[in-house]
Amino acid sequence: MGQHRTDETRRRGISRGLSLTILAVIVVVALVVGWNLLGTSLSDDGDAAARTCVEGEQTVTVLADADIATPLATIAQAYSATRPVVRDACVTVTVRPSDPKTTLEGLTGTWDTASMGAYPAAWVPASSVWSAQLLAARSAIVDGDPESLVSSPVVLAVAPEFARAAAGRVSWIELPTLQRNDNSLAEFGLRGWGSLQMARASGPGSDATVLASQAVATEVGRATANGLTVADAQSRQVTSTLLDLRRRSPVATDGSAERTLTTIAGNGDPAGAAVHAVPITEQALYAATKDTAQPSVVELRPQGTTPTADHPVVDLTGPQVSATQAEAVAAFFRFARTPDQLRTITTLGFRGGASLPTRTAAVSFDVTATPMPAPEPAAGAAIAQLVLGG
Repeated sequence: MGQHRTDETRRRGISRGLSLTILAVIVVVALVVGWNLLGTSLSDDGDAAARTCVEGEQTVTVLADADIATPLATIAQAYSATRPVVRDACVTVTVRPSDPKTTLEGLTGTWDTASMGAYPAAWVPASSVWSAQLLAARSAIVDGDPESLVSSPVVLAVAPEFARAAAGRVSWIELPTLQRNDNSLAEFGLRGWGSLQMARASGPGSDATVLASQAVATEVGRATANGLTVADAQSRQVTSTLLDLRRRSPVATDGSAERTLTTIAGNGDPAGAAVHAVPITEQALYAATKDTAQPSVVELRPQGTTPTADHPVVDLTGPQVSATQAEAVAAFFRFARTPDQLRTITTLGFRGGASLPTRTAAVSFDVTATPMPAPEPAAGAAIAQLVLGG
C-alpha cells in the first residue's frame, strides 16, 4: 500500500497551477530587473551627455569692486576647475574688476560690450550705496534681494594721538559740529589742532564717505530701526547737515581714502596736518597698515550705529542673462560662500563666514555692537547724490 502511494505521487509531480505561479514570479522579477537596468542605462546616458556639454561651453561674467575682484577671481578659478555643468552646458565663471559708477551707468542705460565687455550675470559692488541706486533706477533687472558676500565696517582713520584722546567720546552725529566749531578738538585735550578736518573721498573709497554720511543722517533724522526713509533723507535737517559737512570737508588726496592716510600722518606733526580724519573701511585700513608695527594712522570707531560696506551680490536678470547663466552664477556664489573658499577673502581683512586676521596696532576687528540699519533704496540713492554730487 505504501509503495503504491509513493509511485502515484511521483507520477503526479508538481501541479500545473503551482508551475504557472512560479513562472509568473520569474517573469515579474525579470521585468523589474530589466526596467531597473534600462533606467540606469538612461541615467548613465544622460550623465554622459551632460559631461560632453551637449549645449556647448558658456562663460558667465561677474563684475566686482576692485577691493575683492582678485580673491573672488581666485574662487572663480577653483569653481571652474570642478568642471560644473548647468543645463547641459559646461560653465566657466570669470570675474572682472569694475568701476561702480561706470557699471551703474551701463546697467541703467545702454550696455556697450565693446568698451565694457560682456554683460554680467551678477555684480558685487563694495556696498549697497550702488545696489540701492540700481534698485531705485531700474529694479526690474535685479533678481531678488541682494545678499552680502563679505562686509567691512566703516571707521575713521586718524593719528594715534587723536584716537587715544577721542576713543569712546565722539559719535557720528557730532562730526558736523566738530567740523563747524572753531578749536573743537580742544575738548578732547588736543590743543592746537583746531577744528576737525575730515576729508571726503569722492573716488576710490567713496563708499565709506557715503556710508559715513548715512550714519550721520540716521542719527540726525532719528531714523527708526527700519533705517532711513526717503522722507528722512530729504528732510531739511538732514540735507542741510550733509551739505554743510560736504562744504567744510577738505578734499581727499587724489580723491582717494587710502591715499589720504599719508596726509593725516602730517610728516610727524598730525596736529598741523591739512586732514585729521577720513572715513575708510576697516579692511582698507588693515591692508594699508598691516605690515607696520607702529602705524601713523589707526582706527577710531565713532559711537552710534555703525555703517558697513556690505558687498552685496546683485543677481541680474533680463534678456541679456540666459537661464543657464542665472543658474550658474547662483551655484557659483553658493560655492564661494563655503568657509574654505570664503577664507580667500576674509584673510584680507573682510568679515564673513570664515576666520579673520589677527588684530593689529591699527585695526582691532572688534564686534560691531550696533550695525546701522540699511536705508530704503531710494533713501540711499538720495544720500549718495547729496554727498557725491554726481
